[in-house]
Amino acid sequence: TQFAEASLKHFCVLEEVALTKLFPTAKCGEEVRKLAKGEAMQVLEGPKEETYPPEMRAKVKASSDSAVGWITVKKDNMKPWTAIYTCKVAAPLQTALAADGADAVRELEAGETVELLEGPAEEGGALRMRARADKDGAAGWVTIRDAEGKRFLES
Repeated sequence: TQFAEASLKHFCVLEEVALTKLFPTAKCGEEVRKLAKGEAMQVLEGPKEETYPPEMRAKVKASSDSAVGWITVKKDNMKPWTAIYTCKVAAPLQTALAADGADAVRELEAGETVELLEGPAEEGGALRMRARADKDGAAGWVTIRDAEGKRFLES
């Protein structure tokens, strides 16, 4: 006579694990609570295999410090490079990379576009580039981002 059978639906938690409200976990995000190590539980449904969409990855090198590594490619975390920049606020177009002591070629207006000719280059904490204005062909150095992080140009 057999008085008890081994259950295939009862388990003991070996390490803390999240108990989520919905399946699959990638979509729900809502956690009911954590199941503690040693806690008993009963399987009501499954086990089911969970699949995740494949991620696109790219090996990249940072222009600022040449650091190399892998990133996940998404629509909202990168965009193709372009040599055309738009002035966000008025900014001086100058004769030299170093802004201090450089003569002004002319003032770029907000909304004006310029084409990258050289750079970008760091100068005194600011990121600057040599550019040509689409409006009149005037060329010189302009600040993309100043030392405090304020952006003058957007690509």
